[in-house]
Amino acid sequence: MAAKVKAAVLPVRVENLGSPAGAELDFSREKLWARMDAPMGKKAVEVPVYLVNPAQMDVLYPPERLRFLDPKAVHRWAQRMREQEGRGEGEERPPLWGLEGLPSEAYREVVAVGLYVSELYDDQRKARVLQLAQGEAPGAGAFQHEEGPAIFLCPERILAWAGRAEMDPHLVQDKVYYHELSHALMDTGPTPYGELWGRIVEESLANWVAVGRFRGLEARQVQRLILDQPAEYQGYAALEDLLPEPLLAWEEAWWEEFWWRLRHSIHPFFWEEWRDLLRWAHRRGLPLWPLFPWQADGGLGRQIYRWWREAKRREAFRDGDVAQAWARYAEALLLRALE
Repeated sequence: MAAKVKAAVLPVRVENLGSPAGAELDFSREKLWARMDAPMGKKAVEVPVYLVNPAQMDVLYPPERLRFLDPKAVHRWAQRMREQEGRGEGEERPPLWGLEGLPSEAYREVVAVGLYVSELYDDQRKARVLQLAQGEAPGAGAFQHEEGPAIFLCPERILAWAGRAEMDPHLVQDKVYYHELSHALMDTGPTPYGELWGRIVEESLANWVAVGRFRGLEARQVQRLILDQPAEYQGYAALEDLLPEPLLAWEEAWWEEFWWRLRHSIHPFFWEEWRDLLRWAHRRGLPLWPLFPWQADGGLGRQIYRWWREAKRREAFRDGDVAQAWARYAEALLLRALE
């Protein structure tokens, strides 16, 4: 069963691998494409979309990526950390300390709705996916020769999510598609997804990019959808105004070029005063644009997004100081999102 469009009119290749509900997703809508900016649009026309049924998605999605933190469990963890710090304990603890060791009930076994992969799986995995096709699979030939990157969407689960949320299925479709395109945009190098801090930053940024595609009522509806997602996805809302001090503490590790240029543009006599002023303004929630030029260039969220892409490109996480800085930032995102 083909997707509910004529392939010739689409700017992107959409293939059905055996999803009976595939015809319910409409990729020919102007709104779907009009919300994209130029970088996302370029990525969309480069990366094909495959529609798969739930059984196929479960084969495609790495099992280790299906275990996420329940926001309620993180709330309880955060409260314990605050109590310890209030008693003068835990001041030297590593970031996110204690979260990895939470009992199994603190985790959600999620079902995958969408998936981005930079490289396709081996022939055995591909054959297994095609064996699970329900009905026609007109995209089978293309899939067998696909090397990646590619995006997989599960129409049945998109429709089920829309039903539970009582929302337009196309809104859910678009949110999921933009989220996966966001992962594609950030695919500049290895993602430290095996680390909790890596999952928090990557998924929060992907949601930040996706939410930014919507306006008004639609944006609020998408944010309501995100409430159903695990804790690792919730930090998107804090990206615009959160510049935690741990990042400043590791300035030489991963802001090398920026800080080098900034230091040489500010007289040494004023350097410490400038940093103190930045911390003072940030703690009081004051606008940082007079102190940081990126505030006039898309905001702090866009700058964090650029840093993350560049850190992956350079494989900067091999440096322990860089990894520690991002881990502290991930904790700050998580705490701010769930406070």
